[in-house]
This record gives sequence, structure tokens and C-alpha cells, in this order.
Amino acid sequence: MTAAVEIERVTKSYGRGLPPVVDDLSLVVAPGEVVALLGPSGSGKTTLLRLVAGFAVPDSGVVRLAGSVVAGPGTLLPPERRGVGMVFQDYALFPHLDVRRNIAFGLTGVSPREREQKVRDSLVLVGLRGLEDRYPHQLSGGQQQRVALARALAPEPVVVLLDEPFSGLDAGLRAKVRDDVASILHASGASALFVTHDQDEALFMGDRVAVLNGGHLEQIGTADQVYHLPANRFVAEFMGTTDFLPGMVTADGILTELGLLAQRMGLPEGVTVTVAFRPDDVRLEPDPSSPARVTLRHFEGTVALYHVTLPSGQSVHSLQSHTLMVPPGTGVRVWVDAGHDLPCFDPEGQAVT
Repeated sequence: MTAAVEIERVTKSYGRGLPPVVDDLSLVVAPGEVVALLGPSGSGKTTLLRLVAGFAVPDSGVVRLAGSVVAGPGTLLPPERRGVGMVFQDYALFPHLDVRRNIAFGLTGVSPREREQKVRDSLVLVGLRGLEDRYPHQLSGGQQQRVALARALAPEPVVVLLDEPFSGLDAGLRAKVRDDVASILHASGASALFVTHDQDEALFMGDRVAVLNGGHLEQIGTADQVYHLPANRFVAEFMGTTDFLPGMVTADGILTELGLLAQRMGLPEGVTVTVAFRPDDVRLEPDPSSPARVTLRHFEGTVALYHVTLPSGQSVHSLQSHTLMVPPGTGVRVWVDAGHDLPCFDPEGQAVT
């Protein structure tokens, strides 16, 4: 099956002598797949989107859409000929056009009858039927977002590109609109590249998540794979609150300051690794005789996040029910109860098993 998007060894910099913003990066998006591009500011996410859209020109490498080269040696198709739908951060709706005409704007080269049918179908898809005569200022932020998505989907593009589409929404509306957009994309069968710096958003939206750092693709995989099996320490750190402790491989598992982890490694005994823990992996209970101390309790509603200082001076986090009340300064027994093997890394920060 021909890929919707194929990015092959693409490099892009914005000036001679400057480091590449995208560096020898390859990525494939399958038909009907939503790939979330995740990474910190400056990691190359938006530049990669611009290279696919045609708003930026690669220094080297090839971009293919539906099997056809749109950017590469001797070929550079303009954005309007690429079959790409775009949803911008600010939606970019035309304030002087109603919903119907905003959606119809990109439907060129079709008959008036076909255009009207596509607009109707798009309104039904995004749940805005009956609002077609309203103008953008008469819509909520979530409704404007759905108009922008309908406009991008109406021409049946090869791929839809979404650049931080929820960044302008407040937290409550953001969760609702995120759910709506995910449902609409999957209902439409569209292929999509979705840019975000929000880990929860990427895990929710992406059939696969691509983690970028400094223009490089650090890892791509399903949400479970990227979260539970990070390819390196950067990915482990970036995918939420993560603590790291040294451990030594023994015949019975990995010996750490939190005790023996009963997971076997394919490494010789005595080898030192770094073990990654997340707050939900760590348990605690009050124990006045323990040298480990609670230094902070952060109440988060249904849960509380505890900061615990270990005898070595290193800190770990523990996520507990809001009903557990352990004041700062209390001695606690701390142990690991993850229910799964924990990620381990070598001195270079690469995952080992």
C-alpha cells in the first residue's frame, strides 16, 4: 500500500553555518494513520510540517505524497498542488465569510452542485449542520476549530496537517475539542500529521507518536511503546515526570536504592545501568524509622504527588490517592511496585534489556 506521506532523509537549515532544524530525518505516514509529532520547542516539529505542506524547501532529501515526489532534486510542487489540508493554530477562518463559504473556499475545480454536496457532508461530519449561515465571530472556539477542520477535509486531501490546533483553547474546552477532532479524523479516514508539545495530547491523538529532538527523530511507535519502552533517556524524560536511579545487575534482578527489582537483564552481573521510574511505579507508607523523608505533598485533586528524598540525597516522586495524608518531614518506607519491567539505560543513555 502506498504511503500517504513519505519523508526520506530530509534536512533543512535556515542559514549557512547554522545547525539543521531538521537533520537527515525519515518518517512514513500510512493511509488513514494519525501521527503525532511531539517534542520541545525548537525540535523541528513545525518545520517538518512546513516541508510537507510546501511552505519550506528542503536542503536535501525527498518528500512524497501518495507516492508522488512533491519536493526533491529537480522537483518542487507549490502548496496548492500537493493535496494537503492545513489546520492552523489560529484557525485562519475568513471573518467576512459564513461557515458554508469558509468550508467551500478550498473546493476549486468542482461543479457548484458537487461543491454544495461536499459542504453538506463536511458539516455533518464535524457536527455543525444548522450553523452554516453563522460567521466565525458567532461561534465558540470549539466550533471555529471544527469549521477549520471541515475546510481542511472537504477537498479530500492526501494528508491533513495540524499545527498545535488546541493551543488557543482553555483547558476545559481543549479536552472536549481534542476528543471531537480525534473522532472526526478517524471517522473521515484521513491521514494526518499532528504537531504538539503536550505529551498527553500526543498519546491521545496519535496512532503513532514520533518524538523529535534537535531535528532528529528519537523514536516512533504506538503510544504504549513510546511511553513504556523509551528508546533512550531523552524520550523517557520527555514523556512525563520521570526519576532515574543507578542500579547494578545481579543474578536475581537489578539492585537499586529502592530495593531489588526482580527483572532479568541480558547483561553480565555487576554491570551498572540507570533505571527509570515514574510516580505511579513508586509506593510509600509512613515509617518513622526510615531515613527517607517526604519533602513535599502536591495535592492534585483525585491524587497527590509526593516528593521523597532518599538517604543518598536523590529525590523520587510517588503518586498516591488523595486520601493518603503524609505530611512533609515524615519518614517513609519507599518501594517499587510497577507491575512491569522498568526502562533501563546504559551510560550513553540508550535503552538496554
